[in-house]
Amino acid sequence: MIAFKSGLDSWRDLSPAARLLVTNGLAFNLGFYMMMPYLAHHLGGTLGLAGWASGLIMGMRVFSQQGLFLLGGTLGDRIGYRPAIIWGCLIRSFGFALLGWAGHLPLLLLAAFLTGFAGALFTPCAQAYLAAECRTATQRQQAFALHNLASEAGMLLGPLVGLLLTNLSYTMTGLVSGGVFFLLTGLQWFYLPKLEEPTKPVDTHVFQQWRTIVQNRSFLRFTLFSAAYGVLFHQLYLSVPAFIQSQHQTAGLLGSVFTITALIGVVLQLPASQWVQRSLGMPRAIGLGLAGMGTSYLMMNWLSHWPVLATIMQAVLFSLGSILCYPLFSARLPHYAQSGQLGSYYGFYASFGGCVALLSNLVIGSLLGAAGSVPPVWIWYGLAVCGVGAGWLLYQQLVRESAT
Repeated sequence: MIAFKSGLDSWRDLSPAARLLVTNGLAFNLGFYMMMPYLAHHLGGTLGLAGWASGLIMGMRVFSQQGLFLLGGTLGDRIGYRPAIIWGCLIRSFGFALLGWAGHLPLLLLAAFLTGFAGALFTPCAQAYLAAECRTATQRQQAFALHNLASEAGMLLGPLVGLLLTNLSYTMTGLVSGGVFFLLTGLQWFYLPKLEEPTKPVDTHVFQQWRTIVQNRSFLRFTLFSAAYGVLFHQLYLSVPAFIQSQHQTAGLLGSVFTITALIGVVLQLPASQWVQRSLGMPRAIGLGLAGMGTSYLMMNWLSHWPVLATIMQAVLFSLGSILCYPLFSARLPHYAQSGQLGSYYGFYASFGGCVALLSNLVIGSLLGAAGSVPPVWIWYGLAVCGVGAGWLLYQQLVRESAT
């Protein structure tokens, strides 16, 4: 109850623009998770596409988003965050509707590209706008914690709504999901103002601007160590399903993993954020959060004889670590950004993390073996070392920076 009241106070402290951006987090994930969990089944089952074609379409969406985050953030720095957010919502609205309606590979690839590019456009710009709207570092932490809570709620509700719609037709799912983003386009157009204190316009060449980013050593270290979050998170889609399959468990157990993570995010995000602000502090929260996420994978080895218990315990420990550290990454990043380049910094951070996650998936995926085989034990220990090591290095960096 105390955490809820504090969260309500934090909500009241936000500007109207920041409140809209936090609410966007729920709507973004609601629309996204209506479609994405059922896309592979639609492509291979309903449309009867070959596996390589389905993989190409899904890969196009991931690449066009992760690979273009930097470009999207840089565009926002130059044309303004508000126009970039509006255009991103409008493009995704069209992209999702087309993804649900299209039945041939060229149109499906176009739809996948549009949905990915739209995310690359509005995500870093929405983060930059939200960070710029916050007056203090504490308010920024609160704002991103509320945003994460709203996003988790959308992640929880989206698949449920999508399941109901997809049982009617995937075209209906695409139209409704596209409609959500079309509604968001209108909300941003009418209610999202220009920044009251616009950042200094960027007057340097794009490549020169990007060069200054990669020369910022403190930011690069922060980005490199924080990339461990993406490595650990994406194993929920790769190593955990492989473990569940090797233990001859049903797909429903995997669904419970995502339900647990979303529920913990909704229920405990605000209390966790209050604990961080009252006593834990950002360096320790990030260090403990990443360490908790990494060590959660040890449950797959330590409790392997009880696969259901192992999976549930992994999901709980992973989620508790995630709510400690995840909002703090976005809240800390403006500390490193130069004036007028906040969108580019968020974009570079997201693109780099996506590339590291992709490479780690390729490596770990090649080591998992054939479908149904038991994942090698040292994968779980490797993930634990990744989380603990990155958490310790980030803790050390943030402590040094706070002392200077």
